[in-house]
Amino acid sequence: MNAPALTAEELIAWNEATSQQWRTFVAENPTVLEVKCDIYKAETVGQLLQHIVAAELRYAERLAEFPVSDYAQIPYATAEEIYATHDRALTILRALLADPIYDWSTQLEFATLTAGRRRSSRRTILFHAMLHGVRHYAQLTTLVRQAGFAPKMALDYLLMDSQPA
Repeated sequence: MNAPALTAEELIAWNEATSQQWRTFVAENPTVLEVKCDIYKAETVGQLLQHIVAAELRYAERLAEFPVSDYAQIPYATAEEIYATHDRALTILRALLADPIYDWSTQLEFATLTAGRRRSSRRTILFHAMLHGVRHYAQLTTLVRQAGFAPKMALDYLLMDSQPA
């Protein structure tokens, strides 16, 4: 019996669907970027969004063995700036996934901002990069609702392919 498995492509699609909803919401509500935030080390929603896309980009760069971007240099003043970083990350990840000789079991050693030096497989790093943002987007949804915004987003994975009955 084959157990169901979530593919990297499906996980990237969920991450992209979630990110696109936030991209639209922030573009339509730019003042949300200044909402005070106590998630991670962010002081504002803009800084938390920077954290989300910075993690995506920096892990994609590690996987591709590119120089890792300076976290402090990743912009977060507008939806366009924030999601340009996201787009760069997904471009790198999709190129890696398209390479048939890429070995996802290879272990990489890398430095994290909060957990020090770590070693993980490329596969684990990819899945973390995609799930990390989804987790923070869920936190962010609650935070912006409490600040008076009304995001109407379909963020659950269930909604990726389900239809109304």
